[in-house]
Amino acid sequence: MRVTRMETTDLQRVRSDFPALENYTWFQNGGVSITPRPVAEFHAGLMDELLQRGPMHIVYPDEEYPRRERSLVRLAEFFGVSSSTLAVMRGVSEAFLTVLRGLDWQPGDEIVVSADEEAALLLPVLALRDQQGIVVRKLELVDGSTDQQVAALESCLGERTRLVAFSHVTTDLGYRLPAAELCETVRRHGAMSFVDMAHSCGVLPIDLAETGCDFAGLLSYKWMYSPYAAGLLYVNPGRIGELAVRFPGGRSESWLDFETDRFELHDSAERFQFGPWSWPLVHAWAAACDWLTSIGPLEISERTGWLTDRLKQGLQSIETVKLLTPGEFSRSAALVSMTLAGWTGEDLAATLRERWNMIVKPLPHTREGLRISVPFFLLEEEIDRLVEAVGELSACS
Repeated sequence: MRVTRMETTDLQRVRSDFPALENYTWFQNGGVSITPRPVAEFHAGLMDELLQRGPMHIVYPDEEYPRRERSLVRLAEFFGVSSSTLAVMRGVSEAFLTVLRGLDWQPGDEIVVSADEEAALLLPVLALRDQQGIVVRKLELVDGSTDQQVAALESCLGERTRLVAFSHVTTDLGYRLPAAELCETVRRHGAMSFVDMAHSCGVLPIDLAETGCDFAGLLSYKWMYSPYAAGLLYVNPGRIGELAVRFPGGRSESWLDFETDRFELHDSAERFQFGPWSWPLVHAWAAACDWLTSIGPLEISERTGWLTDRLKQGLQSIETVKLLTPGEFSRSAALVSMTLAGWTGEDLAATLRERWNMIVKPLPHTREGLRISVPFFLLEEEIDRLVEAVGELSACS
């Protein structure tokens, strides 16, 4: 058995932060996470502050505005960038739409997306195809070497390629794409890159600067264990001036003269944001960064790899199971997708909940099976019980 540094910590202490675990076995963190006690209590304290003291930015602006800056700085630190590169969003969808709106599209321009994207990235590019005549190309996912995945991308790139958008960890199949190498390939080609990090931030140590992407979308409520929902758009400093602000709103401006009707936008990524948002959710996200850091991003990643390896090995021992996620953790993350012969995803998920009190997501879209989320705080015996349950159902199919 491989030993991980997480095993030297008090795993039960971490699990005690999640009272919800007393109610079920949790394999659905990739939808919306359960929230740890310190983060939930911090958020609840902000709600109580609203009750007791009123709207902080109105009544106590000298307290609230510096707190907002501190929260953005903390989030930026967690992702290895300056807060000037981040714009507050409602989620990855809004972040991606902000990028699409900021580029000039002509009929025949090309966008590349991976072959395993969900609506946040796929739907906007299909709408752009129908409305403005762009061409959408699909990047094949390769369960192989980084060089093979880069070669697959190079085969998609053409003279009219403007943007390559992909999930760092794909939503349905759980492929981890080599983001830095793909972004470098895109840059050499003269195009721009957008990376959806919904399923990697909080699972893997992320340094956006080292990734080299032009744009990225980040989320609070999956693997960062913060309440639903807040998001961020990251804009590479070299691209801030190249992305147009089509529809600036209140808070995009550095200043606005109501008498002369003149204005100037922020010279940072703040120009792309307009409110209002729930700042308590942003503050809670920053608190979640502290919680994750107290455990250790590397330790979280290592234990996730160990648990998913255990799950994959167990599932592969069942003859009627087909794994859809790459076997190597270097090519995957916390999502493990599978099919079981003779079962629909909906029936399989419903049976696991009814008989074993396990919460698992059926695979959406065009496949029948399960997408199993593996948060780092699961116990080995919980992984083994899932494998045993699938084995028992396999015998019934």
